[in-house]
Amino acid sequence: MSNYNSKLANGSDAIVPSSYELQEAILTSSNGTEYNIVDLVASLSIEESLYSGSLQGEVSILDAAQMLEKVKCVSGEGLHVVLKRRLNNGQQDKYSHKFRIAEIHSYAKLSPGTATYVFTLVSEHAYISQSKTISKPFANVPGQLIKNICIDELSIDEKNLSINTETKQTIVGVYPRMRPMYLINWLVRRSYDNGSPFFFYETLGQGIVFDSYENIVNKESYREYKYAPNVNTIVGSEENNKILARKILTLSSEFNMSQYMSMAAGAYSSTLHTIDIATKSYETLSHSYSDKDLKLNANGVLPKGSTIEDRPIEQHSDSTNFYISLNSQAVSGGSSYQAPANSDILAANAYIQNMDSLELNVEIFGDFNLSVGMTIDINIVKSVDAGDTKRGKDLFLSGKYIVSSIVHDFKDEYRMKLLLKKDSFIESLDNIQERDI
Repeated sequence: MSNYNSKLANGSDAIVPSSYELQEAILTSSNGTEYNIVDLVASLSIEESLYSGSLQGEVSILDAAQMLEKVKCVSGEGLHVVLKRRLNNGQQDKYSHKFRIAEIHSYAKLSPGTATYVFTLVSEHAYISQSKTISKPFANVPGQLIKNICIDELSIDEKNLSINTETKQTIVGVYPRMRPMYLINWLVRRSYDNGSPFFFYETLGQGIVFDSYENIVNKESYREYKYAPNVNTIVGSEENNKILARKILTLSSEFNMSQYMSMAAGAYSSTLHTIDIATKSYETLSHSYSDKDLKLNANGVLPKGSTIEDRPIEQHSDSTNFYISLNSQAVSGGSSYQAPANSDILAANAYIQNMDSLELNVEIFGDFNLSVGMTIDINIVKSVDAGDTKRGKDLFLSGKYIVSSIVHDFKDEYRMKLLLKKDSFIESLDNIQERDI
């Protein structure tokens, strides 16, 4: 499977954004024998997610060489994938990753000598994680604990890690006999920095990352992508290919905009109840949404004057309640993993809920350098009435988004399906509504 456009018919050296080459697909059997099955691969997809510490994928195989029988594939075999892309500057992008076959499914015989089947893939460290559990004492900041697990328990090369170890709260306890990847997710849920939640994820081009929502939001946008009518350019020209590289091919959304659901989930206000069984003390702490909170764009999700029963919606702190039982005397020399980080728990939850308030599904041409955890600018040209030639920006849907998930599809061409999320708008909802009237 290869789609590797080089020089185009007009003599230009510009490379079509959808071009790629699957250079190698090395299958390693249980006895260590290697087979290059690149000619058997009909399609390949690789998925990365802001909420997953491992890449996942699928490979469709068209097998006329009876490879499955020869290798005696039963799952667990290694698959080393090497992908290449030419760039317009004459250089090459190269991506290499070692997967494990987690499952073989969708088997079918097309003829006596030909079969089709699908390999489900996971990263090597995710496969290792299924083979062990951890039960031992710990005392450190969550970021350092996660880094230690990655290196010591999952055999991940440190050069492939980008771990933020600046989480402020030291936690103390005993790992409760959990698989390493489950344990990392457990630690992620206990990681805060000034109310900012953390994410642990693996990317196709950038390795494994553990970083805060604050750092993600404050990153400079990778690129602007535009959904607009086609521009008349010469097909195959460098100008045309630059436009294609930034073009949104398809766009859809289920929105997920629901004040009703967001309010119940703690997006706007919430209360934390803590009970210390050692001191028999009870405390409450509330959090309210503020337009000054950290966000991707300048204007928040609540229209001015949003009220319920004549009170601002963000003052209804009893709409969502969290309960934590503590034992302040359980450990000494640090906070136990049960100890809350004051208002961080409430603020982190609010950030996550508001980030889910508006989602876009877009499809673009492939790019190894774009990964989840990055931010991009979306420019959607506003629909106009017939006869109206003035096309402005859709202020409601346009703006800065977080890339939440990517499915890299390698078939006849390389395309990416992105799930984008934003927590705010480039203009206030009141101004947007006034302009639309």
